Amino acid sequence: MAWQRLISIGLVFGLALLGFALLSPAVFQSREDARKIKSQDNLRQIGLAIQNYHQTERSLPPGGIIREDETAMQGWLAMILPFVNDTIVYSWLDLNESWKSPQNTFIVDSVVLNYLIPGVDDRFTDSGYGLGHYLGNPNLLYRNSGVTFGQMTNGTSHTWLAGEATGNFQPWSYPFNWRPLGIKFCAEPDSYGRPDWKGGHLLFADGSVSFFSDQTAPEIMERFADAPPVAPPEQTAV
Repeated sequence: MAWQRLISIGLVFGLALLGFALLSPAVFQSREDARKIKSQDNLRQIGLAIQNYHQTERSLPPGGIIREDETAMQGWLAMILPFVNDTIVYSWLDLNESWKSPQNTFIVDSVVLNYLIPGVDDRFTDSGYGLGHYLGNPNLLYRNSGVTFGQMTNGTSHTWLAGEATGNFQPWSYPFNWRPLGIKFCAEPDSYGRPDWKGGHLLFADGSVSFFSDQTAPEIMERFADAPPVAPPEQTAV
């Protein structure tokens, strides 16, 4: 009887392992799908915030506010905080001081949840600044920029605004939070997209968000990357 009991236990254990093995991929995929949806929603919130900023200020936010003496003040993600329902963080920022001045340290050391991609572990720099995982189009968001929707001659639905960075994240308050699109998603840390997703989302100026695989044709990527207006190289320098 003992051996029969052992066989029964073994069968139950084996079936449990089999069930776990069958369910694990589905559970993992479900989790990744939820993360993708959340990141997509973050980009939509950013897009809506930029549209509301444009409605108020008659232009997109400056990519970064840089003084004549090259003092870097605030970046575009900081400027749209009131429009992503983070008025408290924005009210605590001293806009007359550099983003990393002592007056702003306790703010920029925090994270803004809408600026984080779910599932990405990197949330702080080594020095403690809160990171942002989304970067902007350098042709629209650059040094002291003031681009309008009217300048997007390809149409707002064909002009990308921002996307999910692959790596080399910067603080959300950093005044140079832009990056060229490149011709391939997930190619390197300085590209766009999430390797786990084999692609990434782009936010367009009309507020729409689309997913592009890492197999998207380079000519499509180039068409988005070169969409006018095109900023002078010196204005996109970091």
